[in-house]
Amino acid sequence: PQQQTMIPIFRKIRKKMADDNRPLKYARYAIGEIILVVIGILIALQINTWNEERKNRSLEYLTLTELKKNIDSDLREMDTLGKRLSQRIRSAEIILELLSDSQPYHDSLSIHFGNAMVYTDMNFHKGIYESIKASGSQSINDDVLRFEINNYYDYSISDMEEGFREIRDDFYNYMLAFLREEFKYYKSSNSTAEPRDFERLKQDEVYKLSLGVFLDVRKMNLRTLNRTIKKSSELMELIDSRLEKIER
Repeated sequence: PQQQTMIPIFRKIRKKMADDNRPLKYARYAIGEIILVVIGILIALQINTWNEERKNRSLEYLTLTELKKNIDSDLREMDTLGKRLSQRIRSAEIILELLSDSQPYHDSLSIHFGNAMVYTDMNFHKGIYESIKASGSQSINDDVLRFEINNYYDYSISDMEEGFREIRDDFYNYMLAFLREEFKYYKSSNSTAEPRDFERLKQDEVYKLSLGVFLDVRKMNLRTLNRTIKKSSELMELIDSRLEKIER
């Protein structure tokens, strides 16, 4: 608006200078008019830049807020899963110890057999991260944070998913056959299972070896889970720090 007001004034002055045959003053005012136009253009470009930056910051804020929700949801689920996995590991240790002793079967072992032989899986929330990757990660305007997000999903979460696949494969390739052939029943509601012949199971070296391998795989998975929980908490702190900067 200021530029539009000033230009007609300069034009009137320029015409008067030309009519009065004063070319030097006319040239000065012509240059002034050009400078005024350039300044107007620069101001318009700066305003466009500010608007674009504001839009980018708004997009980054929304993206990080949704990503934080995904990580927080996964973190709470991993915490619950870690406790359940610890219980399954402890049950497997109890069963393997009893199979090596001369103690008879008792009903309280059914919960440990059920826990020892099954697995728990988890699906991570990665929708927002996939959107970030699809945009070339340009929606995150912080190099360090962008690197940590990529590292978290490409390594920590990838390792967790690989661990879950290994446990699942071991279950279907080995433990499921034992569960079907050597046990009277399995109740998923409370994870209980009762062997058909406990004394015979004591002598089954293949079963004990398979359960021992299954136990080791889950111990490794629990270590990976604990590392991932730590990484999740650290990444949440970085995201919170970035969100505070964007809000200022």
